[in-house]
Amino acid sequence: MHPDCGSTEAIVRRHLQAFVEQQGLEAILRDYADDACFLSEGRAYCGKADIRGFFREFLGALPARAIGQFSLRSLLVRGDVAQITWSAGTDLPLGTDTFVVRDGRIVAQTFAMFAMPAG
Repeated sequence: MHPDCGSTEAIVRRHLQAFVEQQGLEAILRDYADDACFLSEGRAYCGKADIRGFFREFLGALPARAIGQFSLRSLLVRGDVAQITWSAGTDLPLGTDTFVVRDGRIVAQTFAMFAMPAG
């Protein structure tokens, strides 16, 4: 079991904190199981190395002010499943993630967001 294993909500909140506080890739990835799957827009990223690649690209492509404007709009938890909706200013008005947490690790996640067209 993961050190400091907590509830599904605690794991998701720690994951979000690592993102919002820009703690770096390793902090973002620390709660994923080694064989976790991350699903986004027709692509599956499986394993921490693959998920790391997603986050490296995603963080590099975010509008400069997006992280500072991140707002958690809702968090719903039922057992080992959590779903969030969020926004990050006018550039990213809607995002959603679903997490499955088992034994203190994120084992699966889905991700989708709507980004306003540039310009």
